[in-house]
Amino acid sequence: MNRAISYNKSTIQEFRKQLQVRRKALPVLMRKETALRQVIADRKPVLKQLQKEYQAEWKRLQGYENIWNDLPSVLRVKAIITETHNIAGTRIERLKKVDYEALQLNPLYEPAWMPAALEALQNLIELKLQLQYRQKELDTLEQARKKTTQKVNLYEKVQIPEYEEGIRKVKRFLEDKENIATAAKKIAKNRKMSRDES
Repeated sequence: MNRAISYNKSTIQEFRKQLQVRRKALPVLMRKETALRQVIADRKPVLKQLQKEYQAEWKRLQGYENIWNDLPSVLRVKAIITETHNIAGTRIERLKKVDYEALQLNPLYEPAWMPAALEALQNLIELKLQLQYRQKELDTLEQARKKTTQKVNLYEKVQIPEYEEGIRKVKRFLEDKENIATAAKKIAKNRKMSRDES
């Protein structure tokens, strides 16, 4: 324990209180850590699958680069709508929906393939955004798991043993002090009795 200890009964009470708080919190933190590990393990394959889908769609649409360069303002993202979820006490933001700006297409002047091309581009954009949000979600969960593991280790390996040792030290000190006081009283009593006898 890094701080100076006052060797009295109130210190023992304070240490017991802190020890009890940590002992109660430890199982909760351990469950949270386990839950986060499980969620992360479940999310990783989903992210890999999404990456494969995005790469496949990107390769499929690479031949159409010239079309997108010729028509740069044909599609605009108006709003990205997200929703917040709570996973094991960690707030996660997920992509819910992508709104696109209303396009002014005239079917008489636009090529027949334009609606299919726009749909493919929207799909690619949504896959990319989904991938970004899933990666961010995984990173957030990993960070929360890391912090929780650190706290579990801090409580389990450092603070709980320190408080237990602190309680033992203070108790031992108080017992020694009491024993010394009792011995001093006996010595004083014996001296008094021997003076009275002489």
